[in-house]
Amino acid sequence: MSEGLIEALGLGVEIDRRRIIDGVSLSAAGGQTVAVVGPNGAGKTTLLRALAGLLPHDGELKVAGHDPSIVDVATCAQNRAYCAQKPVSAWDYRVSDLGEIVGDPVGYDAWLEKLRLGDCAGRRLSELSGGEQKGAHLAMAFASLAEPFGGALLLDEPASALDLSRQEAVRQAIVAFAQAGAACVIATHDLSFARRCDLILVLSEGRLIAAGEPASTLTPKVISEVWGASASTVS
Repeated sequence: MSEGLIEALGLGVEIDRRRIIDGVSLSAAGGQTVAVVGPNGAGKTTLLRALAGLLPHDGELKVAGHDPSIVDVATCAQNRAYCAQKPVSAWDYRVSDLGEIVGDPVGYDAWLEKLRLGDCAGRRLSELSGGEQKGAHLAMAFASLAEPFGGALLLDEPASALDLSRQEAVRQAIVAFAQAGAACVIATHDLSFARRCDLILVLSEGRLIAAGEPASTLTPKVISEVWGASASTVS
């Protein structure tokens, strides 16, 4: 495989004897944003979880030089950050406590401010809206990589449940993280944001349908084939 920060070759994931991801390959270098798009059930979340080391897989996978499914947790945490589409916490922490968990309360507070959530620091997670909870966990993911250079940022639908201003703040944060040297892979339904990324992967039923730069990937033909004929008129 090449020397990207995130490298997958023929990646496959099977859950309950069902092939969810089938032979997907991708490469993301430092400084790149890669959008993973596709309809519901395409396998976007499963792919992100596999890249994060949360699911067993076949094929080849390296994230910052390691297979995250077999490397020790401490090593993985040094160079990989992941935020689920619907993050949950087993404990009703105060928002500020999340900064202590990632070991960088100052950096975490700074990310809360960037995501326009600074006034939530003293509240408990149960007191937040769904969008505010998502933002608090996103700030945790950003802060967990103290040095973006050489790191991998994996975000599943990062703008979902957020209001418009916070959606844009998250998009700008992702771009800034990549510009600082991270490889960012984002699963998203937002095709307008996907077009702002460096590369796009289009999934359908767990298979890679198209990959490359936005102009050559999100074509009317691909959109029609993957999302349906009517989608190409509104995307």
